[in-house]
Amino acid sequence: MQAICFSKYGKIDQLKKTTISYPEGFDTTNNVLIKVRAAAVNPVDKALLSGDLKMVRPVADFPHVICYDVAGIVEQADSEGKFSVGQSVFARIFGDADDGKKTPWYRGAMAEYCVVNSSNLVIMPENLTFVEAASIPLVGMTSLQVLNNLGLKEGESIFISGGAGGVGTMAIQLAKNVFKAGNVVTTASKGEKEELCKTIGADAVIDYQTSNFVEIYGRDTSEKFDYCFDTTGESDKMSRIVKPGGKIVTIAGMPTLEEIRRIGGSAWILKLFIKRKEKRKEYLVARSVNVDWNYLFLSPSNEDLTDLAKYLENGSIKPVIDGVWDFYSEDTNDGWIGAFQRSFSGRSKGKCVVKFTD
Repeated sequence: MQAICFSKYGKIDQLKKTTISYPEGFDTTNNVLIKVRAAAVNPVDKALLSGDLKMVRPVADFPHVICYDVAGIVEQADSEGKFSVGQSVFARIFGDADDGKKTPWYRGAMAEYCVVNSSNLVIMPENLTFVEAASIPLVGMTSLQVLNNLGLKEGESIFISGGAGGVGTMAIQLAKNVFKAGNVVTTASKGEKEELCKTIGADAVIDYQTSNFVEIYGRDTSEKFDYCFDTTGESDKMSRIVKPGGKIVTIAGMPTLEEIRRIGGSAWILKLFIKRKEKRKEYLVARSVNVDWNYLFLSPSNEDLTDLAKYLENGSIKPVIDGVWDFYSEDTNDGWIGAFQRSFSGRSKGKCVVKFTD
């Protein structure tokens, strides 16, 4: 089968379409074989490709199939009977196979077939296309976990940086339509991205190119927010716009040692390079004004993915797609490489998705 792989850490030119073995002989107890119909690219894929995450999430072996958001059709079901052949599903792939054998096909989603642990798999809502479903897992689960971590409640206010990005577009919708936030404010450039954020639920959009959100919301306590969700690496400044007793959660930059431990990372090695939360500048600044600060790394959660499917089905949230590219095309504009170029540029509005056709 064909797959998009990289054989060593580096830049985007390391990605190649490669012929690899079709998955067979794997433990079917908790694993499902998926015929891929669509797979999505995320900024974290750039970090993985470059090697920036090799101490946190190392690649088990090379060549490595990239990308981990997938939608497709069950080709071979798990023996526990959680899924059936022919079902339309979507998933976020996490880690190695639970049999511990590090089977070489148990990697990413950008391939004609992929193996997914059944705990990371959910039936696809009927009102979604495969492209739409593939765009959801990482951004949806990340946003949901951050908003739950913050403790956002109905009527409260939240500031979300980077509202036009993949996570931002989902966080705005969840905050407004599911958590029922009273005031959702975000940042985006003027024009299309600003209008997109307003369309999906933002009450106000700050043009980060011409305005400073600290100057706007940092002076009057009555204008400050209950919570901040940082997707752009600006959490050190957000302490000035959060009410005393409020909370900031970031997903940008280097994680804390505590968060690495929580997700099962090799903390005994990483502590040589990664600071404890109590030594981070962002934490110290926040604590000085009685604000809580934390880093959050996405964790596997079937419950969260199931909830997202429900919200998608009832229309509370909708996929935001920047563009769709063809897996089988080598054209620099329409082919698969275009999805990576667009996503890695940081200029996309929503998600970049690669579709697979028969």
